[in-house]
Amino acid sequence: MTAAARSEVRQELVSGIPAGYSPWVHLAVPTFLALAAIAGSLALLRGVSAWQLGLVPVFLLAGNAVEWNAHRGLLHRHVRFASRLYRAHVQHHQVFATEDMAVRDPRELRLVLLPWEAFQLVLAVALPAALGLVAVGQPNLAALWVASAAAYLLAYEWLHLLYHLPPGRVARRLPFLAALRHHHALHHGPLLQRFNLNVTVPLWDVLHGTLWRPVSGALDTRGGVG
Repeated sequence: MTAAARSEVRQELVSGIPAGYSPWVHLAVPTFLALAAIAGSLALLRGVSAWQLGLVPVFLLAGNAVEWNAHRGLLHRHVRFASRLYRAHVQHHQVFATEDMAVRDPRELRLVLLPWEAFQLVLAVALPAALGLVAVGQPNLAALWVASAAAYLLAYEWLHLLYHLPPGRVARRLPFLAALRHHHALHHGPLLQRFNLNVTVPLWDVLHGTLWRPVSGALDTRGGVG
């Protein structure tokens, strides 16, 4: 898609955003709920053991796998029960390209932040596992699982937001954020949507051979690939 065509799509999509939409509410409500879930889950811990804490990295690894598979299987393929997520992701790619990743207006956060259906899907995945752990007598593991899932979702949402902020933001000057943004920006290339599927840590991209780097591409922390 040319820059002119992408600009037209952008204008059309932004003009279609409901007048009552608040990007700050869209960002604040899931953030608050995730923080509340983390705090509430940790408050329920009683006599937690070292082996239970040792499973937290496993839970986060599971989150990385779910993120990769959901991105590949639901956001880039039209599955009926996730059709809203698929359409939102198509629009996201229509507006943002490798060389043009930044939002230009706060209302465009609707095209970046997760739609509500995504949080419902995460709840549908995380809650049965938590209930199952409680049922087998592991309430601490259930609490750690919920806290890990909420923390991972929070990291995904905020990292993805940072990748799409305008150039010059202080947070994007941090080397690890610049590298992660570069990783995600490459995913927005016209022929690269099968690669760089992890938005957070690209571990599953490495394990599944979907990590892509240009042979001579240089990192440009100002907003693209040089």
